[in-house]
Amino acid sequence: MYSPYGNTGGNYPQQGQYQDPSVYGNIQHPQPQHAPFQHQPQNAPNTHQQPQGGNEFYNNFFQDPASSMAAQFAKNSLGQSNDYIQQNFGAFIPPTSNLNYYFQISNSYVLRKLRLILFPFRNKNWARLASTQGAGDGTQSSISYAPPSQDINAPDLYIPFMSYITYVLLWALFQGLKGDFHPQLFGYLASQALACLIFDIFIFRVGLYLLNCVSSGSFWDIVSFSGYKYVPIIVLLILKQFIGVGFVFYGSICSLAGSFALFLMRSLRFLVLPPSNSVVGSTATNSIPASQRRLRLQFLFVYSFVVQLLVFIFMNL
Repeated sequence: MYSPYGNTGGNYPQQGQYQDPSVYGNIQHPQPQHAPFQHQPQNAPNTHQQPQGGNEFYNNFFQDPASSMAAQFAKNSLGQSNDYIQQNFGAFIPPTSNLNYYFQISNSYVLRKLRLILFPFRNKNWARLASTQGAGDGTQSSISYAPPSQDINAPDLYIPFMSYITYVLLWALFQGLKGDFHPQLFGYLASQALACLIFDIFIFRVGLYLLNCVSSGSFWDIVSFSGYKYVPIIVLLILKQFIGVGFVFYGSICSLAGSFALFLMRSLRFLVLPPSNSVVGSTATNSIPASQRRLRLQFLFVYSFVVQLLVFIFMNL
């Protein structure tokens, strides 16, 4: 019988027993050969060179007179399109360049403003601090108002924004205390509050358009005064949590809605019945007929009391 160990007469090697290598022949396994490792210095020059064709293409493209003319033509066309949009649709696009004005606040302003919103009966002066800027030839050209940190009657966007977030968080918190919280509640409450705000602003803007009210107020003034409604709504939400829904709660709704209506009627008067120095070249209030003036005051009352009362009830159901 053939044995890989040679002719040993059937005597196989036992495990752990030393065997002479000469018995099996000179059998060697091939060993892999590795090239010696050569350390490359860090400062060795990079042998890979980037192609220069791309840079030459771009340089030739921008230096080409035809390409320069095409770029200039595209720039002029873009500028003309922007001017057309601003002239035809600028009234519907709120400017964002003056948003910094509405966030110039202080801690004392926030406290006094909250007290003014909830208790407007104590305020005697509702006129805004204004500074007239001349055109250089002695004529009156424009009017600018003091920032909120210097004028308690100036609108701001900090209080509406923070009260909006506080309303959503408080409602979700109270729902969680009752065991009815779910993650979709944040989106539902945020969209509901935002829809009420947009509806409110839309009504006021349409009323100003139908009444042909020309004033120096901006779009963000309306957003600011409309957003102040979340302050009394938060108070009603807290009262609802502690006293429940009843005669006291509905009486609180009417009381806070009446206070907020007075605040809006006093504050939005300069938008509905602008003073004589707010519009250049016009006598404003003095030129408004008595019937038109009465109609504007009626609209301001309906918007400030009726519309806000309905929003209060809807957002506290």
